[in-house]
Amino acid sequence: MSVSAVSFLARRYLRAKRSFVSVITVISILGVAVGVLMMIVVNAVMQGFEGEFRQALIGYQPHLILKPADGKPAEPSIIEATLAKLRPQAGIQSAMSYAGGVFFIEHEGNQSATVLFGLPADSAASYMAKVSKHRLDGTMELSDGGIVTSDYTAAEIDARPGDALAVYASSNVTSAVNRFRVASDISDEKKRHEAFKLIKLRPIEAKLLGYTRAETAGHFAYTTLATAQQIFGLGENFTGIMAETTNPNDIKALKKRLEEQNIIPAGWKVVLWTDEGDARLAAMSNERFMMFFIIGIIGLVAAFAVMNTTITVTTQKRREIGVLAALGARQGQIIQIFVSQAAVVGVIGTLTGLGLSALVLRYRNDIRGLIATLTGGSSGEADLFLSTIPAHIDPAFIAYTACGSVLLCLAAALPPAWLASRVDPAVALRD
Repeated sequence: MSVSAVSFLARRYLRAKRSFVSVITVISILGVAVGVLMMIVVNAVMQGFEGEFRQALIGYQPHLILKPADGKPAEPSIIEATLAKLRPQAGIQSAMSYAGGVFFIEHEGNQSATVLFGLPADSAASYMAKVSKHRLDGTMELSDGGIVTSDYTAAEIDARPGDALAVYASSNVTSAVNRFRVASDISDEKKRHEAFKLIKLRPIEAKLLGYTRAETAGHFAYTTLATAQQIFGLGENFTGIMAETTNPNDIKALKKRLEEQNIIPAGWKVVLWTDEGDARLAAMSNERFMMFFIIGIIGLVAAFAVMNTTITVTTQKRREIGVLAALGARQGQIIQIFVSQAAVVGVIGTLTGLGLSALVLRYRNDIRGLIATLTGGSSGEADLFLSTIPAHIDPAFIAYTACGSVLLCLAAALPPAWLASRVDPAVALRD
């Protein structure tokens, strides 16, 4: 039996007796198309969300921080020596000294706490440039006595740009609490009262320059190096070193290289931008894996649909299979007929799924808006973080999905095709 005869029979068996295409063929094609559609769309959207979140972390957090592990101030000589070795390193875009830590901020009796970074004058503008895209109000240009914070912190203290603030380091609060405990243990009432009078926070006056969106820029605050040194009582010392890298995704490899080359001073620790987001990124990866697992079940259902189609056709065509066998058709040729049939279903279903996935990804935000309208929900605000559905198209994944879909259809058709090829011609013609 020639190849053209095999192809003719495979196409013929896809059709019903009185219609152009059989219903079970259409169902099989739709099953394959839905499986391909779900795989591509879910992967694109999940990768999009992961990429957007990763870019958000890179966009506001310092890529690399070096500071003493014991939390003590770093002397200028150590800072200068470390910067001299760090700046020429491959992968380092910029490096600067900084002063910072947790501090308290107060306005009209309202208080809040956040992390403050004090940046040197010669590097503040370049660093604040990446923060400026998250600006909501005020200015991002740092000046002595001025503080830029997040909208969350500004809302907690009910402050607007230009308002006067009172700020003090968290160490001042800790010291005041310790003095309060000591004073509370004094038995003499007069001495205890005098000790309580000496407990003061001694805040520093500052001004709110502006604020950023906390959703995309984090809950950080920024000021000049001199102001931060005054707030934390560092004098001429520093908290550590901040560095920006050319490739933030390779930050762990860079850290390892710095450790191997003894760039990091003894007794210092390294803080990476991934330290805060690693757990959430890992959670997103696990979520994507579970989605693939669930969608894989959909793919298996589609494969069973193809297998069901092949079983149905081989049952219906049992007498014809017997005739082919009686005429001398080999088992391999009979198997090829039904596997070719599955290949047609797999290719058409895969192409249909690719087309549908392209449409869904192209109009994903319109679809989201339509569903929100029909269900009475909100379609999202333009100024919110991730107000649109992100998507990352991975051509390699699409190619793997398309090839895997066709191969799965072929594998699903093989068992019933093999069983059909083993039919005894005499028995098949007698039935």
